[in-house]
Amino acid sequence: MKLSPLLNHKETAKVLNIAAQTLYNWRHSRKGPDYILIGNKPMYRIEDIEKFIESKKIVLSEEN
Repeated sequence: MKLSPLLNHKETAKVLNIAAQTLYNWRHSRKGPDYILIGNKPMYRIEDIEKFIESKKIVLSEEN
């Protein structure tokens, strides 16, 4: 099993270009990326952040 690097709350907010408070709010309203609790600290896997970003993609046009 290959372990994925984990980012803390502040690192994840920086990657998403949002305030740390926004990420906190998202986590508590279950709107943000999936996370893992290590002790009582939320940690984020890179692939979960990428999945979250991809889920927010808006497609403006579709090619046939």
